[in-house]
Amino acid sequence: MAISINFNIDQGSKFSGVVTIQNEDGSVYDLTNKTPYSQMRKSYYTSSYHNINAAVEGDSTLGKVRLSLTASESGAIKAGRYVYDVELHNDNDVEDVKRVLQGIITISPQVTQTVIP
Repeated sequence: MAISINFNIDQGSKFSGVVTIQNEDGSVYDLTNKTPYSQMRKSYYTSSYHNINAAVEGDSTLGKVRLSLTASESGAIKAGRYVYDVELHNDNDVEDVKRVLQGIITISPQVTQTVIP
């Protein structure tokens, strides 16, 4: 079962967070031969989405996944509330997909929109 973690992201700012994925017994989930994918949508039923950069962080046996957005990526997202999830795809078996993380992302609106050198 996927765990739930919510994130608050400032529109127009760089975002980065690392989450440790665990098995149901609390042990670290081995991410060897797994590729994480993540998207956020305005609702579960919306067809449009924003990709969230997702990557295994460091040693895959430590179960860490980094989620990130660049400042320009977060700046292109309209402020508001979104749902997201993270799926792990097995590199050796396309049918082996596991949802491991889910939650709400709140994008808070940006005021300053000029680039200062």
